[in-house]
Amino acid sequence: MTAGRFAGLSRRLLRAGVAPQHVTRLIAELEAHFADVVAELRSTGLSPLESELQAAFRLGTEDVLAASVIARSELQSWSRQWPWLTFVLLPLFALPLQFALSMLAAAGALNFSTRVLGLSAFHPGAVPWVVQGLQAYGTWIAPMLAAGAACFLAVRRGAPAFWPIVGSALIALAGASTNASFEWSSAVPRGVLSGGIGIRFPDVGIAWSLRVILTLLIVLVPYVWLRSRAASTLRVEH
Repeated sequence: MTAGRFAGLSRRLLRAGVAPQHVTRLIAELEAHFADVVAELRSTGLSPLESELQAAFRLGTEDVLAASVIARSELQSWSRQWPWLTFVLLPLFALPLQFALSMLAAAGALNFSTRVLGLSAFHPGAVPWVVQGLQAYGTWIAPMLAAGAACFLAVRRGAPAFWPIVGSALIALAGASTNASFEWSSAVPRGVLSGGIGIRFPDVGIAWSLRVILTLLIVLVPYVWLRSRAASTLRVEH
């Protein structure tokens, strides 16, 4: 049976930076070729076990197969060819996008509640919770998601640690520079939302530093653990 025979090779190629679509195609071709060779050997009277052993010998060892594929630069994924784009710029650009969308969603929730549902500062319902939750997503969760997604992809692709760490650091700094507020009271009956990204150097203090450190800890600790686990699995497979 060929199912799972090339699973280790598939993981190895992905960690080496081969694009997933190429890995899928190559593994399918290997499985088909292996099945053809086994069928040919079976027709000569060999047992199933002997046929599979000889077929595996003809195809070559996993090291040989992996080396021949990894050597082909055209099969490398764009995350391996442009790691600075994949693990730094794109996640960094995703942060202001998420922040802007969360602020727009908060404004939309407030507008819908006041104009359609008829809620007011005296009877706000769950609106403050919803608005503040959306703002918390933009200021706290979005940086962790952007950096965490980049680190997770880096582990899956076996990318060097340098780029996801640099990207996480820049995202943590930018995320700590976001701010948002919401006021809805009898003094402000229509409600006031504000949010932005930016910082003045005199304002850099303990709170800002703690936000940076917290983001890095939540993102990089799991990243280091997943990276070490992937490396251990690869050593065992070898």
